Amino acid sequence: MIVRFKISLLNCTKIPATYRKNFVSLIKEAFNQSGNKEIKDLNLSAKPKPFTFSLKFLIKNFSDGQLELKDNVFDFYFSTNDYLILMSVYNFMISRLSTYNIFQNCKNTLIKAMLLSKAKIDKDYVVFKTLSPIVVRDMINKNGNKTLKFSDEKFVDNLQLSIKSLIKTFKNQYIDQSSIFIKVLKMKSDNINSFGSNKNLYGLYVNSGLIELSLKSEYLQLLYDIGIGAKRSQGFGMVEKIL
Repeated sequence: MIVRFKISLLNCTKIPATYRKNFVSLIKEAFNQSGNKEIKDLNLSAKPKPFTFSLKFLIKNFSDGQLELKDNVFDFYFSTNDYLILMSVYNFMISRLSTYNIFQNCKNTLIKAMLLSKAKIDKDYVVFKTLSPIVVRDMINKNGNKTLKFSDEKFVDNLQLSIKSLIKTFKNQYIDQSSIFIKVLKMKSDNINSFGSNKNLYGLYVNSGLIELSLKSEYLQLLYDIGIGAKRSQGFGMVEKIL
């Protein structure tokens, strides 16, 4: 399930380069306002969460940690396989966004909310295009603070482990790592600034482009719905199916 929110910034055209954390805060507020204890408790849990999101906007300039946008209107995409989570965010955006400032000293309004159709994956093969970049941690060496570029030798192996872990968490099923086929078709890596739980700024390798996966269709559907890799609930790993 995926919903697209078209948002207008009313009195600013600059946003922080670490804009994802502003939307993490928005989602947490939506959960707090949901009236559902199970949804509220997601904010207290350190466990992986079944959702991801991405932003689509045009950048005019970047300086001093700020992105200057070409337009004050942008899209916020939110994807999950959980109906209650989806409706918590949807209802908050519809009823509360006009009084909630996503960015400090910047008012905003919701122009439109649209539930988008998402094709069901019924084959054991797919090509995904990233809507937000994929983060892959060094799971082999149990170094969660190290993130990998797609050109790194063990990138695919670590992404396999990440996918295996997601399936264990959200499907409660164990699969062999060798059953996950991954082929990087076209990708680029960037180093961006992100924030940890202690709010310290640190560098993060992220990967954008096309990736081919062969795996049981129900598992591919899971990845389609909740994202791929690490930090999905912080705005990474959202994909669209192109083949």
